[in-house]
Amino acid sequence: MRTPRVIVWLDRLQVDLIAAVARQAKFSIVGAGSPAKGQSGSVASSLGCPVVDDLRAALASAECDAILLASVGDFALSPTGQDAGAVRASHARGVRVISLEPVPPSAMDLSGQGWTREEHGQCPANLIRFVGLPRLSRVMRDAHEPLASVGRPRTLHIESYAGATTCSLASRLFAATDLMISLLGEPETVDAAYVGSAVGQGVRSAPPQSLANLDGDLSVTCRFPDGRAATLSASNQGGRWSFAATLLGEQGRLRLYDDGFEWIGVDGQKCDELRIRRGTRSANEIDTRAATALAESLARLLDASLPDDGPVPLESILCVAQAVLLSARTGQPESPATLRRAITPMM
Repeated sequence: MRTPRVIVWLDRLQVDLIAAVARQAKFSIVGAGSPAKGQSGSVASSLGCPVVDDLRAALASAECDAILLASVGDFALSPTGQDAGAVRASHARGVRVISLEPVPPSAMDLSGQGWTREEHGQCPANLIRFVGLPRLSRVMRDAHEPLASVGRPRTLHIESYAGATTCSLASRLFAATDLMISLLGEPETVDAAYVGSAVGQGVRSAPPQSLANLDGDLSVTCRFPDGRAATLSASNQGGRWSFAATLLGEQGRLRLYDDGFEWIGVDGQKCDELRIRRGTRSANEIDTRAATALAESLARLLDASLPDDGPVPLESILCVAQAVLLSARTGQPESPATLRRAITPMM
């Protein structure tokens, strides 16, 4: 089997992590660049591969099997729609675009820059595949029977954490929201609080208007039309990669982790349990939990023999995420549906 060839777009602090991901997922890095000005040469040298200093050109013409966006910088923010066009061109050449970060970073960007413009039955927003999503993880596949048995939860809690050198807060909020929507649908309202990474140093950070380059912590309470509820806790200041979800339903409590699950019945007895052996932090300070999670999802995406999981519900995720940021600014519950109605005329 031929080794997949991947171009990576990343920050300097992600170099060791992405190198570890490449080893575990068994792909070859054939080019590297960075959204940070002047850093492309450094990251390429560290990874021992050619320099890629123009992401849009790489999407349009580079010889590879996939392009991994570990960091995005200002990509997807072009007002001319050229970034959406570059993703479309990449797909037309059979080159998969894979991202750890939300692309585009807001519902407004999704609606106004060509991401939803269909050609031949496809739009660029649906051509990107995402890594680091718990919904598509091995644990969720292994927990298929307990999930079916517990049923649709009445109450859900999700924790989605990572270290600052792994990804942005946006990445972890995106992943948590994707899982919540898959289990409960889109919430009626969200009530959020944002804490910037500089709090405690005499600085209070106001949440931005989009997910682009977002850092810090978010706590979110979500209410659903049928009375169900969910809470999300997301951060890229959590030291290392960690995912957990608790589902409360008619058949008890199901707790999902990075490395397994535990199902406790309503009578308090353990109904099922699984633990997957995982690595711990390595001597050179690479977050091996992050490397393993990303490598597992990348390996599946690069394996042509496996079925495509399809696009994420990007519009719904971004509307929820934008409502979260708005709520964090206003201090009031906000409605994803209201935001959707505001942007629908633009789409």
